Amino acid sequence: MLKTPKAVKATILKLQFAAVIIASMIMATVVSGCERKDLYLRVDQAEISIAIYDIQLELLWRATWRTELNYEWLAKYGPMGYPEKPDLVKGIIYDVDTIEHKRTSYFSSIFSSTGGRVSLKTRSTYNMMFYNFGTEWISFQQDEDYEHYYATTRTSSQTPWTRTKSESNDSEMPENQKNYIDVNQPDPIFGVLTDDLYVSEDPGDYVKEFNEDGLPVYIYKIDCVLDPYVFIYIFQFIVTNNYDENGQIITGARGMTVTGLSQGVEMFSRKTFTNTVSITTEDIKDLQHHTDITLPDKTESFEGDIFVSRVLTWGLPGINPMEKTLNNEPAEVLDNNYVGVGLRLRNGYTYTITRDITEQMHNRPTGGIITILIDGSTVPKEYLEKKTETGGGGFNATVQDWKNEVHAEITI
Repeated sequence: MLKTPKAVKATILKLQFAAVIIASMIMATVVSGCERKDLYLRVDQAEISIAIYDIQLELLWRATWRTELNYEWLAKYGPMGYPEKPDLVKGIIYDVDTIEHKRTSYFSSIFSSTGGRVSLKTRSTYNMMFYNFGTEWISFQQDEDYEHYYATTRTSSQTPWTRTKSESNDSEMPENQKNYIDVNQPDPIFGVLTDDLYVSEDPGDYVKEFNEDGLPVYIYKIDCVLDPYVFIYIFQFIVTNNYDENGQIITGARGMTVTGLSQGVEMFSRKTFTNTVSITTEDIKDLQHHTDITLPDKTESFEGDIFVSRVLTWGLPGINPMEKTLNNEPAEVLDNNYVGVGLRLRNGYTYTITRDITEQMHNRPTGGIITILIDGSTVPKEYLEKKTETGGGGFNATVQDWKNEVHAEITI
């Protein structure tokens, strides 16, 4: 069961900016008990100082995720979630025409994690977007009229592991399922858009402080919460009946593909693209044997082997994932989700399976634990008797030639 919106806000609190506008003050001395009174703010320039503090990125998973995960990850691999603090933050500051209700121009600046300053004019309205800078796999694109700001990832050269029923003896993917462009995983990225920030000249909008010379300055503070644009899923494969008279049947996995994921996000609205893609990874963690595996829908524990994979995604298509989680709503199904995995058998042969995980994914729009059960005894004997493969990698007869490019068609 997901937490209430208030509880989620309290426990997910992520990355915060303190934006401080410092305006110069012209002072006058009134000869009346030697009392100084503040007259007015100068209207020529102001400064915004940005500081990052209190980075607490919690995974936006179900409250029961710790009991859902049977694999012992932390002791061997460390944290599963987001990095604690970015090295750099990019700020994009837009001038806003309040009559036409549109952004007219912008400038950008790169800040360290301790902050920085940019100059702003008073009596002006701004939109400000901040996000962590220095990503490796993400491509950004902005409309000429500054209405949209897109983030997406380039296509991948890896071969997917998903199979239709005619391509695999163990697949839940129908024959008419669409072909997917396979893309790289996005970097962890989080940000915020501050709408319609008016930099006034009214001292009442500011907090009064004093500089090193003892003169008053007026500080305008803005607290912003940076939410993730990228969502992390842990795919947990639990293998039962994994031993026969000749020993262990499934010894691990060579790779995994997840389909039905969004191709990117529009960063102002946080709405993901309706275009769907797949993501393939060969980062499969080692098989672990467990004697007390538990599942939420089962009362008794059981014995089995487990391997997992961690995948970063833009989330599901056509939604604002954070909004769904805060409202405790599942995501609408625009496309089914399948996971395909190349199982490594004891003789070195690769046996592929494909499973439908649509319901689990759409009940976890901001990431979480996805569990796939595999019965090792169902692997056909003829595959266990095959000679060891000399080649590796997956095969998909429907895969088209891949190019390292971003497809221009974007639908949100």
